[in-house]
Amino acid sequence: MHKRRRQANVSLLALTGCLILSSPNLAASRNFEFLYINANEGTASGGHTAIKFDNEVFHFQHVANGLLRIYRDEFPAFRFQYGYQENRTIQGHRIEVDDTVYETLHAAFNHRRLIQNQQFALLNSLNADRRLILELMQTGSSTQSNVKLKALGYFMQNYDPATGIVDTLQPPLKDSFQLQQLQQAVSTAYGADFLERKRQQTWNELLSLKPSIPDQVTVLDTEQFVTGSLGFQQYYKNQLLNLAALDVLKASIAPRPETLFSTDRPEFQLSTQAKSKLLSYRQTLFQDLIKLLQSSRSDWGYPLLVGMARLHALDASLESGRLVVLDRHQTGDGSDKTQSVDPAWVQAVVSNAANSLATATQKLLTPEVLSEQNYDQIETNAITLLDILSTLQSRKTLTLPKISNTPELAATAKLVRLAVDDSQLQHTAQILEHQYTAYRQQLESLYDYQLLNHNCVTEIFSIINTTLEQKHSKPSNFEPEPLSQLSQRLLGGYIEGQNLNIIPAFAFETVRDSYRVASSYRLQPYRQQQIENQYQTGTKILVDLQESNVLSASSYHWHGEDAAFLFFTQDAIWPRPLLGGFNLAAAVGQSLYGLLALPWDAGQNLQKSLTGIAVSLPELLFFNIRKGSYPQLIPGVTPVSYDGM
Repeated sequence: MHKRRRQANVSLLALTGCLILSSPNLAASRNFEFLYINANEGTASGGHTAIKFDNEVFHFQHVANGLLRIYRDEFPAFRFQYGYQENRTIQGHRIEVDDTVYETLHAAFNHRRLIQNQQFALLNSLNADRRLILELMQTGSSTQSNVKLKALGYFMQNYDPATGIVDTLQPPLKDSFQLQQLQQAVSTAYGADFLERKRQQTWNELLSLKPSIPDQVTVLDTEQFVTGSLGFQQYYKNQLLNLAALDVLKASIAPRPETLFSTDRPEFQLSTQAKSKLLSYRQTLFQDLIKLLQSSRSDWGYPLLVGMARLHALDASLESGRLVVLDRHQTGDGSDKTQSVDPAWVQAVVSNAANSLATATQKLLTPEVLSEQNYDQIETNAITLLDILSTLQSRKTLTLPKISNTPELAATAKLVRLAVDDSQLQHTAQILEHQYTAYRQQLESLYDYQLLNHNCVTEIFSIINTTLEQKHSKPSNFEPEPLSQLSQRLLGGYIEGQNLNIIPAFAFETVRDSYRVASSYRLQPYRQQQIENQYQTGTKILVDLQESNVLSASSYHWHGEDAAFLFFTQDAIWPRPLLGGFNLAAAVGQSLYGLLALPWDAGQNLQKSLTGIAVSLPELLFFNIRKGSYPQLIPGVTPVSYDGM
């Protein structure tokens, strides 16, 4: 019922808490909320539903391959996406229950999310193992396979584990005084030949790796966790990273200059107190890196690489008196879309990023010890501001930077052939292919999206009813309490996810009429808020006339993610068929243009026009779906109304 949209980096918005109503009939009562989000073009033309516990929102979304997945979002981020960027009305019913029922329902939704995340992670692990084995079979042939190793990119771009370090790019790698110091400290702590012995041990462990095959395909359900460990591919990459980190340390390689960032802006200037705090953190980090080389964790190479790079960033900060941080640009397949910024908000975006950095760097002026988490926040906010400023200076269209959650600048490493012959690898790959297919089929069976009986509404009622039956049933005369009676006692009524209740709007009305609803609310969408603001200074009829169409509206500017249209019809009921006719004509016009543009736009305009036709036709019958959207809105920058919450 809803396809997942990538959300931009979201800063928490300050919203007031939900009203908690008490009832004399329920001791220690609490409210959970049933949310209905009305329809709009593209993402959810049939509407959407969710369940809210305090500040957490759980909802089911239709994702790739026809599956239905559960997600958890913080309510401020959820509201910003649906109510602001997607311009959709959010309505809620507060349902009064006792504290025990509230806690078990909350736990049930979170339990489903954790189980599903683990199951999909196992599917990805099986696929990654299979692909790596096929690539290992190519090793030594004319087509050499490579792998990306995160954080190694701070020191080099190409790496050959068999020979040590190979980087053909210029300028050549530079020596590092900091890593020479670290080498000496490691030798003092563990012996002069420790790094040599550690590398040989790591190399032997890498060569001895063998892909393991589970005895049988795990049988999945929606209630049970599956036991498992790291996949073969992850163990292999960890060993390569461990080896790479040792080689960087042994060769005392300094980070590539282009991976360290700073500026002369005031936000990056360091006071004497801030420098003292960074020096103390640097000393702690140095000692932690020595201990890390004796760690029992399998992936110690990654934090060792990040820590060695940060040593240089910290020393550069202390020497220059300006904050210097690591490159945190997100690396990946490039499939995630960046978010454009409205030119009118550019300065607000810069100010917001600068304020976020100033807040993070306040930790440098307090007496508390600077933690790794504190430093990570400083680094993230600094690179975000620098990226925005760099984009403005280059006069490009400003987009929000894609910043990785952890420092992960990658380098390319050659694969190392293992002590396993091709026939064994081929046999293992075939078995993993079979298990991957069988496992994927199980997931498709468990979480198959079906419009009429397995959607964002039916799953909510299913979890509620199943949880009540399993956790709160009180047998009487050795007979289980009927679910309908149980739900009546605990929630005030009983609802099945069937018939008209599979439709979000009808389900919302059923909840109002069936459950013990303490109160209800309606949160206006972004466009309506803007129009309400204009009523304060303008004549209502003139404002309505101006905002009724995309040509004169000041609250909306057409963009490429919406299909072409002329009139907003959600507030014009009786003229809706006439206005819908104009919208249909605009969609047909876009389809004609889409046919002409097909050679260079990959069918994007044609696809949008078909969507425009689909959402314009209901307007001819007095129904409204399209509301217009605002993907350019920026969390933390766009003004937010606090109505209703």
